[in-house]
Amino acid sequence: MASLKWKQKSRRPRFADYRPRKTRLVVAAIDFGTTYSGYAYSFLDEYKKDPFKIYANADWSDGSGMVTPKAPTVVLFDKARRFHSFGYDAETKYNHLANEDEHEGWRYFRRFKMTLFQNNRLSRRTQIDDEQGQKMLALDVFAAAIQFLKDHLLARLRDRSTDLRPTDIDWVLTVPAIWEDAAKQFMSIAAVQAGIPDDQLTLAYEPEAAAVYCKEIKVALSTERGQTSELKSFGAGSKFMVIDLGGGTADITVHEVQHDGKLAALAAPSGGPWGGTLVDRQLNKFLIGLLGKDVIDKFSEECKPDKLDMDRMVEVKKRQINSSSDKVHIKLPNELFDLYKELKKKEFDKSLLSSNFSQTVSKKRDRLHVANTVFLDMFKESKESVINHVEAQLRHTDLRNVKTIMMVGGFSESQVMKEAIKERFEDKGYEVIVPEQAGLAVVKGAVMYGHNPDSICSRKMQCTYGISTAVLFDDRKHSRVHQSGRADGTEMCEDIFKTFIVKGDTVVPGKTSAEHTFNSPSAGNTRVTVEVYKSVEDTPPMYSSDCIRVGELALHTRSCQMDQKALIKVKMMFGGTKVTVEAQEQGTMQINKVQAEFDWLKK
Repeated sequence: MASLKWKQKSRRPRFADYRPRKTRLVVAAIDFGTTYSGYAYSFLDEYKKDPFKIYANADWSDGSGMVTPKAPTVVLFDKARRFHSFGYDAETKYNHLANEDEHEGWRYFRRFKMTLFQNNRLSRRTQIDDEQGQKMLALDVFAAAIQFLKDHLLARLRDRSTDLRPTDIDWVLTVPAIWEDAAKQFMSIAAVQAGIPDDQLTLAYEPEAAAVYCKEIKVALSTERGQTSELKSFGAGSKFMVIDLGGGTADITVHEVQHDGKLAALAAPSGGPWGGTLVDRQLNKFLIGLLGKDVIDKFSEECKPDKLDMDRMVEVKKRQINSSSDKVHIKLPNELFDLYKELKKKEFDKSLLSSNFSQTVSKKRDRLHVANTVFLDMFKESKESVINHVEAQLRHTDLRNVKTIMMVGGFSESQVMKEAIKERFEDKGYEVIVPEQAGLAVVKGAVMYGHNPDSICSRKMQCTYGISTAVLFDDRKHSRVHQSGRADGTEMCEDIFKTFIVKGDTVVPGKTSAEHTFNSPSAGNTRVTVEVYKSVEDTPPMYSSDCIRVGELALHTRSCQMDQKALIKVKMMFGGTKVTVEAQEQGTMQINKVQAEFDWLKK
């Protein structure tokens, strides 16, 4: 029986996870990205006729003529911490304020999604810093961004149909498959705070959503002789890998198409923080090395409109640069060179001739001409991390027959990344495909997944889950470090890891479960919590002290007057994008429903 920790009753929201095929009139998906975010939606009646009849807001404009399929993930709050704007509007407003020296006290957040990646201290009280170092609750920032995208989408829907009610919409929110449970719960709470009812909300793994989309699109597949066959979609037995390259992470899944068209996972989701922001960091290091940290810092602080223009230019260059280029031409604001002269007391042009960059960088007017090799080196860490990881994955026995690699996500549109992955894997016999509008594959696939969640028929566990229990001490297999005596003289071994599900296990949404029985709380209590642990090792450990505490299982009974002989039978469901739980109290007189939930966030 598990060692239990008792607490007074408290209420928390419960979140829906696995559901069968949706029946609401509209599915709306929000793709919340590190650098860019967007949405898409489709109507049920149109989906039944044509699954690709999906509408995405593809006309986000920066006001100067540049239009993108997604908006920058940027949120602006005023001095009173009230939401002001999102995306290009937030960028433009904040830079206008900065230009007039009126930005102090406003809160400007960008690229904050990675706050949730492998954050072992994530809680409802987690705070994040804005550009000025001012803190706000991360939950409020995420919720504001989701609410803006939700409201923007609803406005589009109202333009299409005035008869729609809020209850007619199923919402899908995308998250990286490699995220911890706490981060997924955090996003669910933020979505509810943003006004999306929990019973209308589903989480979708980003690379899985892309896989649903990629399975249906028609692509040119090569024959064994290297000739291009006619366009076709993946049929039963097809196996393919999806590499979702975003701004923050590279997220990788591998699936096989079943006879009924559903997708079965061949490996657990994997990946790492190898997205496009790695290139941004390398570029910033290059500029600091070229101009000096003092120049870059002052430019970033005092010339925000020019800094914004430069950042946007860099985003375009990241996609355009390829290995065949001789030089990369970058137009930098004149203010940079003026600041250089002011702080260094000399002209940049002359300093450049005697610097370490004299052979790789030249300047003509306001343009830098940089050797292509310099820029290619900025992609090195991201390229090598992704390629090495994919190669390691494909060496696994179960994946040796996988011969197709699909690249999706905004960073997949980078010519450098496409060339690098194609060069490495096509020579080994793999088909590398980058679908049109690769940056929208996730959000469109999320819409498809929202209409048909059972399109993913199985997943692979990324880790082992369990709890800490106590068993009779056996000196033949237990360490005396964990030995504990009871009042009745019984010798127990504490801290034993009770396994519920094992890393690498195949789990089926809505079907795979584990059961355990706990003692009911004593009279006067209505809540019991049990600590939950996980292990990333291939073999489950014996002791929970060799695991990572990741959360707790909370059980809420209805009455304080409990049957002293009652037990709570808990059934945990694995296989969905979140682990869910249900419980019953089995007393001597009756069976009562017990509210049960997992809470992965720190207290």
